[in-house]
Amino acid sequence: MAGTFQLDISAAFDNFARQASEIERSNIPFVTAYALTKTAQDVKAAIVDSMGSVFDRPTRFTLNALQVVPATKRDLRSAVAFKQGFGSIPASRYLGPEVEGGGRAKKSHERALERAGILKAGEYAVPTKLAPLDGSGNLKGSVITRMLSDVMANPDEQSNSTAKTRARKRKRGGGYYFAVRRPNLPAGIYFRLGLRDIRPILLFVRAPSYSKRLPYYDIATDVTSKRLPVHFAEGLQRYGQQRRAG
Repeated sequence: MAGTFQLDISAAFDNFARQASEIERSNIPFVTAYALTKTAQDVKAAIVDSMGSVFDRPTRFTLNALQVVPATKRDLRSAVAFKQGFGSIPASRYLGPEVEGGGRAKKSHERALERAGILKAGEYAVPTKLAPLDGSGNLKGSVITRMLSDVMANPDEQSNSTAKTRARKRKRGGGYYFAVRRPNLPAGIYFRLGLRDIRPILLFVRAPSYSKRLPYYDIATDVTSKRLPVHFAEGLQRYGQQRRAG
């Protein structure tokens, strides 16, 4: 699965075991589970920190997309992975292209436009410079709701604008969104305010391809090589002290 890094200590385990001469072998699983879990936490923190510099104003949703799967004494494996079932789209689907490269998953408003027959299969809706964006660079939720209603693509059909509603907006000079597919204009969603003020908001493009931006696995490998020995030594001391105290 994209964005899953599993910590593997098989190559270094012999070296670690030699450090355990002062504690009983029965404590080794506890020490190992401790080291693996603490290292996975370090990996997650380093990747989240990298997101802040790689992405432009990452949302809290993005920064909270990772989870640590802790190791136990019975299962000496730990992992750092994207959360599944995280909102409407699993984190691995929308962040996976940033890690692996390739195309991205469609957003909810793109899927709504596709179901309404406005967006063709294989097309994506990309905001223009005139699109009203939020602080994270995404199309505002209120704009999406109104846009989908105006073009009759809102999944909640009762929220869609009727022909009378759209005619009333035009008569009053109020702004409204409409879809365009004409030879003389780029296909997309436009906003009209008055007779001559027409602004492109979303343009329909073929599937974009993304290069790898987040060095997920490189960060994980580097942090693991540096921090796993440190945490294993901490674990030896911690469980050794517990043994002596017992």
